[in-house]
Amino acid sequence: MTKYLIKNGTIVTMNPQREVFVGDLLIQQNVIQTIAPHIDEQKHPESIIIDAHNQFVIPGLIQAHTHLCQAMFRGYADDLTLMDWLTNKIWPMESNHNADSIRASAEIALLEMQLAGTTSILDMGTVHHTQELLDTVQQSGMRYWGGKCLMDLKKFSGPLYQETSVALKENEKLLSDWCNRSELIKYALCPRFAVSCSDELLKECVHLQQEQGIKIHTHASESKGEIQIVKSRTNMDNIEFLDSLQMLNPETVIVHGVHLTDSELHRLVQTKTPLVHCPSANLKLASGFAPIHHYQQEGLIIGIGSDGAPCNNSMDPFIEMRLAALIQKPLFGPEALPAQKALEFATIGGAQLLGNEHHIGSLEEGKFADITLVDRSHPSVETVENPYSA
Repeated sequence: MTKYLIKNGTIVTMNPQREVFVGDLLIQQNVIQTIAPHIDEQKHPESIIIDAHNQFVIPGLIQAHTHLCQAMFRGYADDLTLMDWLTNKIWPMESNHNADSIRASAEIALLEMQLAGTTSILDMGTVHHTQELLDTVQQSGMRYWGGKCLMDLKKFSGPLYQETSVALKENEKLLSDWCNRSELIKYALCPRFAVSCSDELLKECVHLQQEQGIKIHTHASESKGEIQIVKSRTNMDNIEFLDSLQMLNPETVIVHGVHLTDSELHRLVQTKTPLVHCPSANLKLASGFAPIHHYQQEGLIIGIGSDGAPCNNSMDPFIEMRLAALIQKPLFGPEALPAQKALEFATIGGAQLLGNEHHIGSLEEGKFADITLVDRSHPSVETVENPYSA
């Protein structure tokens, strides 16, 4: 039975007490067995020793919104608003994927995120080649929630349009195939957003969620243009519309929420529906500044994600944490969203959002050993003792 002993690291636990100390961490198989200021390696002679001196030992980072299928499009969709970006660039490019290109895209994205300390993701695939995408994820060892993208409104789906019955049939087969195939992969329903999905499709997603207890992962209230399209069709704001379909609950994850009304925010809080903040994507697409500091003060559960590479050009969670903290300060003052809170979004907050806080998101005995080591030798952090600030 393989054991690993991480020695002499600055352990940033993210446990309820937010303890930080220099110490050791013993892993057996895939579980944290012991965390202590000192673990005698002589008592564990079979252990593989990892020297973490001058490193921060943090929980594996959780990116709660990604698009593995878009990694190949980085740099091809710059300087556009959301709807132009989707209709003129992203949907045509996604529709031209084949099985080989989707595998390559997933491999590149997974490698980039793993090298930057990400161990879990909530992902939205494209309409086609989901089987190949999930096969690639399984080979990577990444902890994954996600699935096939659903789009059945012809006017706002471009070349990715699928008839409702076809989309749902493919989705149900994938759900059946992957429900118990891997302990690391959890299939999620991924209606792209209300703009591209019929009421029938969204209602069926709610039915499947209630029947099988699976997550729904969808975009909402990202840009004013998108909100207006939904309002023209439904006479409701985005979140209000999803609420009318009974989609708001702890198992549904809403992405972006840049432009929530007060009543929509309160409804998300009341239903314990979590939100994913993607600051780089919101800035690049000029969608706006999500008032995340206000949202979290009101009690909203918040995770963080890089979104897809072409609406960011990076999939680095450290960039997202930094931006999330900094852009709130001009809005709410210098004390708004401190660095520790930003790290919470990417660790225990992401775990709560995924309903998995008992297994991941913090370094505690009995939890999975999803762990990231951060080298402190770079001049910009070498002398910074506060790990959150660093």
